[in-house]
Amino acid sequence: MSDSGLRVVIADDHTVVRQGIRGVLEGVDGLVVVGEAGDGDHALALTRELGPDVVVLDVNMPGRTGLEVAGALRDEGSGTRVLMLSMHDDPEYVLQAVRAGADGYVLKDVAPSELRDAVKAVHEGREYFTARVTQQLSVGLRKEIEAEHLRMRLESLTPREREVLLLVADGLTNREIGDRLDISPRTVETHRERVMGKLRIRTVAGLTRFVVQHGLDQDLT
Repeated sequence: MSDSGLRVVIADDHTVVRQGIRGVLEGVDGLVVVGEAGDGDHALALTRELGPDVVVLDVNMPGRTGLEVAGALRDEGSGTRVLMLSMHDDPEYVLQAVRAGADGYVLKDVAPSELRDAVKAVHEGREYFTARVTQQLSVGLRKEIEAEHLRMRLESLTPREREVLLLVADGLTNREIGDRLDISPRTVETHRERVMGKLRIRTVAGLTRFVVQHGLDQDLT
């Protein structure tokens, strides 16, 4: 498979469910399921080992729950996108998933086409929530989710990473940032890559928009 493909790990404690998800997702061109896990501990280990683009996690699993796996991946700064799969559309479950760092939340009764769309969406850097889940959330609750998600992402940045983020958004090159902070351009690049991974933003332009949209030139200083 080419480097441009979409690599997925599936985690659910029911074998028949995993097989069903695999069958649905393998209908996507360029997508390959690289691993399956039947419990949370195995899901976390497999995701660490394989580094897939997306991991599809059942919320409730033996050992670590899907929420705990998502939280562990978030804390590690993993670049793997997380799509939660659940039978529950209760707003609190959705809130817990977002707080854990999930990028999407779909229900197990969705049509196969929607599950494929959800995986592709989170892989592309967009969040995806099943329509019925979204309808359960009030405007205020959605704002709380957004604020909480932003806070967690920002708190994951080290002081040096925050400095690099602001200087990148100011349009400085790696060499210019290195001169400003008295570090090498290669070290600047490493910090920038970590910032992109933690904020789940893939381009310098995206980092700049993020800083401007959220007024971080003031908040991070």
